[in-house]
Amino acid sequence: MFTSLLDEVRIWPLLWRRRLACSWLLRDKGNIAFLAVLGLMVLAVAAIIYLAYQEEAPIEAVPVEAVRREATRAQRRANDLRCLAENIYFEARGEPIAGQYAVAEVTLNRTQAQYFPHTVCEVVHETRWDPGRRRHTADFSWTESGTLSPEDGPAWRQAMTIATAVYDDTNEPLVPGALFYHATSVRPGWASARKTVARIGNHIFYR
Repeated sequence: MFTSLLDEVRIWPLLWRRRLACSWLLRDKGNIAFLAVLGLMVLAVAAIIYLAYQEEAPIEAVPVEAVRREATRAQRRANDLRCLAENIYFEARGEPIAGQYAVAEVTLNRTQAQYFPHTVCEVVHETRWDPGRRRHTADFSWTESGTLSPEDGPAWRQAMTIATAVYDDTNEPLVPGALFYHATSVRPGWASARKTVARIGNHIFYR
């Protein structure tokens, strides 16, 4: 009996292998073939994507310091344009266009001159000691009136347009080298020592 059981155990795996083989031969292999082809296509696409990614040049990260410098430059430009436009607006908005350009040029020329500050906002808001009045007075009188805000309208938009053109040096200078001006209604003592550059509207401009 033991021998009979042992023979049956030996034969059982052979019988199952034969059954599986018969099942494979008799089964419809259409679905299997389709799945095999689909699998090959997926592998091919994955291989193409992988190779393309490998060949692509790595993107270099932008240095943080460069980003900070650009942000600082953009902020300074915005501040400069604002101050320049305010000076045009409050000093010359009633003047002809040429007169407004000339005021903007004087303001910007001062940033390049030896005895003036080197930023637009510092030039616009600069004060000097006046011995006669025994106090500091502003170079541009409107800045002594406290905080003024231009009204949003055609005059302000025009001032911003002129400020941008002069700041970006896209216009032909009207008063090259001019650092001073005054209204035609007054004759300050310093004017006689300066060279007249032009008279535009109600202002006379000097080097």
